[in-house]
Amino acid sequence: MISNKEMIAAISSHEVFQDLGDDALLQLEEVAELKIFKKNEILFEIGDLPNFIFYLLSGSLTLQFPDKSKLNLEAGELIGEIGLLNGDFRLGRLVANSDCQLISLCGDKMFDPDYISSITSLTILRRLGKRVTNYLKSLQQTSTLEVIESGENEYVEFKSTMRWNIIAEKKDKRITHSILKTIAAFLNSNGGILMVGVDDKGEVLGLKEDRFENDDKMLLFITNNIKSHLGTLHLSNIHFCIEELKGLSILRVDIEAGDVPCYVEYDNSEYFYLRTGPATTELSVSKVYAYVNKRFYN
Repeated sequence: MISNKEMIAAISSHEVFQDLGDDALLQLEEVAELKIFKKNEILFEIGDLPNFIFYLLSGSLTLQFPDKSKLNLEAGELIGEIGLLNGDFRLGRLVANSDCQLISLCGDKMFDPDYISSITSLTILRRLGKRVTNYLKSLQQTSTLEVIESGENEYVEFKSTMRWNIIAEKKDKRITHSILKTIAAFLNSNGGILMVGVDDKGEVLGLKEDRFENDDKMLLFITNNIKSHLGTLHLSNIHFCIEELKGLSILRVDIEAGDVPCYVEYDNSEYFYLRTGPATTELSVSKVYAYVNKRFYN
């Protein structure tokens, strides 16, 4: 067993906690706890409340997502910050690949002035946010081919068409509505990339199925739909780029995390969506206020 002082000394080398100062590190001792997990033990499940972040002292972990994709984690890494920032629920299952030692930091206490000063809490919050932002920047700078080859995940979604129902062979407003839901979900979460002209298996189909006269007509179509159903306020966070892959055109849409909540207007009602792993999920009315208040106004 190691003391709380030794635990804090260990995490103080991580970018989120380094150079905080002795007083701040002393405060963190009050919210830190050593956790030991055996090989194959589950640390948390999809849907669990994200009350803690973890620093992996020893061993290795795997974060498993609903789409079967995985993220392997080694000693020295921080785990669970996205869930803590979102304040909603865990997006994956965390499993121990070997016997592990982790430092658990209680999120509720870490942002409670009775335990941690407001200045320290704000510094930690900004650094956690920066980690997520830097990840998204690196994702946005990744080539389109690499993004497609990596498959759909929390930050990437593929759509075969923008308005054309391939099975029914006709225009279908539900297809466009699905596009808008995805954009809104990325705006309300941590941003992401939408690829149009790519099926859910990553096969490049191109944009011909949508039967637009030209690229300008297609961009005008999606822009007008965003204005009508999401609002012009969000356009500055949405960036369009038409690219050529394998001799076919696809539309790449890079979406930055929004500064204000985005609601989708549909059939005279408004709906709120966010990303939960690789899926777009509608948030029930009873949960929207708490999520919006925490995500946008705290």
